[in-house]
Amino acid sequence: MHKFKSLITALFLVFSIASCGIIGSDNPCRKHVEKKVMIDLLTDVFLLEAHISYQQPITGIRDSISHLYGGLFQKYGVTADEFDKAFECYMLDRDLMNSLLDEVLSNISIARSKADERKEAESDDLPPENQ
Repeated sequence: MHKFKSLITALFLVFSIASCGIIGSDNPCRKHVEKKVMIDLLTDVFLLEAHISYQQPITGIRDSISHLYGGLFQKYGVTADEFDKAFECYMLDRDLMNSLLDEVLSNISIARSKADERKEAESDDLPPENQ
């Protein structure tokens, strides 16, 4: 009878943990930040970092990073702490992080293609003496 109670207790614990998403989840990091949100947020972080590195000669731009990141976190409804914990979690699973970064790079590639198309369309609209 004692073994039966122990087995029932163990099964109850396993099902309780599984229902919380800790076991059997394809993405244990979702408890911090959902994968899609993390992809979009990281895409914006990469784009922001590229813009900042392009603006390096501007004095004090690095001092406003926390403010700029704060705007991104607010846009996605994520706190800096949640982002840090999620990033650490994703870093612990190489395949999951690679998948995430593949999608981020794809988003950046798409954004660059759209920017190139806009730039080309704008140059087509200029009179010949301005080209």
